[in-house]
Order: sequence, then C-alpha cells, then structure tokens
Amino acid sequence: MNNIFSLSVEESELTNTLKHLIIEEINQAHAIQFSRFMELALYHPQYGYYNNLLHKFGKFGDFVTAPLVSNLFAVCLSKQVKELWQQIKHQNTVLEIGAGNGQLMLDMLKNIGDELDYYYILELSSSLTILQQDLLKTELPHMVDKVKWLNELPSNFDGVIIANEVLDAQPCELFCVKNDIYYLKNIGYDGSSFVYLDEKINETNTSTLVESIRQLPKINSNYTSEINMISRAFINSLADCLNTGCIILIDYGYGEDEYYNLKHSNGTLRGFFRQHLLNDVLNYTGLIDITSSVDFTAVAQTAISAGLDIIDYTSQANFLINCGIVEHINNVKNTSDYLKLTNQINRLTSPNEMGEIFKVIGLSKNLDFCDWLGFKNHSLTHLL
Repeated sequence: MNNIFSLSVEESELTNTLKHLIIEEINQAHAIQFSRFMELALYHPQYGYYNNLLHKFGKFGDFVTAPLVSNLFAVCLSKQVKELWQQIKHQNTVLEIGAGNGQLMLDMLKNIGDELDYYYILELSSSLTILQQDLLKTELPHMVDKVKWLNELPSNFDGVIIANEVLDAQPCELFCVKNDIYYLKNIGYDGSSFVYLDEKINETNTSTLVESIRQLPKINSNYTSEINMISRAFINSLADCLNTGCIILIDYGYGEDEYYNLKHSNGTLRGFFRQHLLNDVLNYTGLIDITSSVDFTAVAQTAISAGLDIIDYTSQANFLINCGIVEHINNVKNTSDYLKLTNQINRLTSPNEMGEIFKVIGLSKNLDFCDWLGFKNHSLTHLL
C-alpha cells in the first residue's frame, strides 16, 4: 500500500482487520467479484465503511452531501412531497432510504412535520441508525413517535419514497474491453496488496450480468467501466413495495450514451477520504467511501419493466429552481445572511458544483398526476 495519509491507531487496526477478512475470502476462491469486495469494504457489519464508528460526514469527514450544504435542499424537496401527498390521498407518509447522518430527515421533519403521519427510514447501517435516532431525540423530541426505522422494505406502501445518494453506493461490477474482448475485473491478492484480475468473458456465458454488459453501447477501444446489477434489483424492489405513490431518486450520474463514452474510458469508480478524491479504491479498505456514477438509463428501463411510470428526469439545479430555491433570497435584508444563502444556493445549483452533476428522476405507480413541481421546466429525458 502506498500510504499517502497518516492513519490513527484506530484507523490502522480497522483497515488491517477488514483487509485480512477479505484476504481470507479471496484465498478460498483465488478471486472475488468486485461487487463482493465493495460490499465488504462498505457494508461489513462491524468494519465496513458505513458500519464502523469513524466520522464520515461534513467538513471534517470524507464528503459533503446536499443536505449538509443547506437546509434549502430539504425545503425544496418538502414542497414536492406536499404536492404529491395531495394526489396520493392516503396517509401523508415518507420513506427515506439510507438517511446518512440524519440531516435530511431532520430538515424534512421541520418542513412537513405538521402534515406528516409517519416518516419511515430504511437504514442498513446500525451505527448510522443510532446516530439518526440520537439526533432526532436531541433536536426534535416531539417528533419521535412519527419516525419509524425499518429493517426491510414495507409491503403495499402508499406515499413518497426518497433516496438521496443511495444508488452510487450500491456495489457494482467492473468490466473492461481490450481489443474487442470483454473481461470482468475481479479482485485478487498478490501477497501485499489487492489487485485486479481480468477474467475473459466466455462467448457461451449467458448470465444476466454478462448479457447486460453485452447490451451496453459498444466501445471499440481499450476501456474500463462499471455496471450495477444491484441497483437494478433495488429499483425492482421499490416497485414491488409501492402500492400507490412516488419515488424520487437523487444522485450523480448520466444517461447511458454519456456514461459509456470514451471520455469516461477509465470508468467512474472512485473513493473519498478526508475530502480527497482517490482513483485507487483498493487501499484504505473500510476507511474510504467507494462510489460510482449512476446509469440513469438503466434506472429508467428497469423502472418501466417493473411497472413504474417515468415522470421526468432533470438536473438537481433545475429541480431545485423549479421548486423555488432562488425565491428564498428575495426577502433577505442582512448582507451577511444574503451572502451565506447565495453561497449555499450556488453550491447546490451551479454547474461547477452539484447543480449539473447530480440528477433527479421521478417515478410513480398507480397515479395519474404527472405535472410535478420539480419537473415543470427543463426536462432532460431526451438524454436517457
């Protein structure tokens, strides 16, 4: 390992322990699929990135999400949720998938709490669940009875499902193309480090994974990229659990033609550690966030096959502007507050920040309402 960061004793012990656990699994089969490596690195029950107790979020963490930039993100999202509740006409419920440090939950409750029946959270991380529960008890103790944590998706759910930066953290597979030959990039161990082992895809292999890779846009060049079968299964699960309602997915990504393009010839896989972008995700196991961009064409195609309606697809900037984010600076008189708010809005909407990189897709089931506030202008569905 090329150590470019100085690790604490706790960090060193954690990453070494997880590394040895992964090595033991590799030794049993010579190699493991990349998705399994990513699953262990992120979600091992004790040592995985999202389950260990090391600090991850905010200025002194590894990355910053939109809810941590400004509560205006939740203010705008709340407007959309309230509009959808009027159309669903069941209980006023929200299901948030992967609530992170709980900031979005907190801000949403402040904006929709008076009209809310229940706010459900499906969180895979036990440590993050505790963090979210403690935050709720401290900040909004009067709302405790309205928030319910789930261990699995509910059945026959009526309401609005929200997933902000969830798809990008779902374990993906890596593949590469060399001289028109396809290979899966698996993970092995060379005695000192984790390494990629290319496995040629046999022409007779008709697995769902391989067939899905073959259906992607053809790249006649040396090329590496990702495909996420777990995200496709996740969309199917959301469709199965939803009775009447809507799904709002927010994440960074592209349509298929842009995703599988030579300008991304090295793929989109990367890691984040202490606000640093890492291209090598095989080091610092358990300490770094591993992520890849979302193929929103695959999301849309899977959703349609699962019986969901595609409402629209746009950038985060367009969605927030449609929901009135800019209006919040109109009545600000204090110069300091004005500059602070302007900076927050810029980070959320600027093309050089989160505005264009992040996309929003709206899905629905058993609902005729298509004129969502967040998609009233600047549709990008032609890019799917």
